[in-house]
Amino acid sequence: MSHYDDREFFLPSYPPASGRVKLWELEADNTYLKYLYPKITRQISEFVEEECDKMEYEGSLMFDVFPDKVALQLMAAGITKEFTEKNPDAYPGERKLLRDMIEVVLFHEIMYRRNRYRNHKRLYL
Repeated sequence: MSHYDDREFFLPSYPPASGRVKLWELEADNTYLKYLYPKITRQISEFVEEECDKMEYEGSLMFDVFPDKVALQLMAAGITKEFTEKNPDAYPGERKLLRDMIEVVLFHEIMYRRNRYRNHKRLYL
């Protein structure tokens, strides 16, 4: 056991933020972190966001408790096809790597939107 008392490392806490403030912070964090993405990932993110915008409705696959993996992979395949048509020089010969990156960005975007959706609903309960 450490000779340090846990209270020595206690940081003061502030009153919890209201729901709107939390949503604003979530949005600000997401925007800033996307700004930090490498250029190619920011380009991918634009395609992913566009596709997610189409799926942001009540009852969507995006908001299922357990989204279907195959359906999400098909969605990523469609984004990959569209992205490579508009950016043929992106990862030439590395389509698997590009597809994996698109899946990661897609899953992150879905996670972000699910969290935003849940928090938004709680504001009005």
